[in-house]
Amino acid sequence: MLIALGGGGVSVLSGRRYRLELTAEQAVQCQEFSDVCRSVWNTGLEQRREYRRRGAWMNYVPQCAELADAKREHQWLKAAPSHVLQQTLKDLDRACREHGTFKVRWRSKARWAPSFRFPDASRSALNVWVASGAG
Repeated sequence: MLIALGGGGVSVLSGRRYRLELTAEQAVQCQEFSDVCRSVWNTGLEQRREYRRRGAWMNYVPQCAELADAKREHQWLKAAPSHVLQQTLKDLDRACREHGTFKVRWRSKARWAPSFRFPDASRSALNVWVASGAG
């Protein structure tokens, strides 16, 4: 649970995780999303490392702008929603700030469990129904 203070009040933000039972078509789409997110993570990490080797810095904002340009040039990036890819870059930015650019690991297909997050569920590209209170 995350508690945010602001505007004279206290807001409580809560996130939930669900295990979804996907159709075959949805499973393929989710795998495609996670593959694109893994590529964005690895490309972003390599870019940050290259900047650090030259003594420069790279962070979320310029990488997000470059992602928008790359989506116009590379059709495969359009397979995943923009906000999902932006969330991947935010996660990378946080990992690099907390652990250091050269200590953050690559996401290999063999070692990494495919995953992605929809930061704004109302813009979700998947139509799924989630039952709450399952037990």
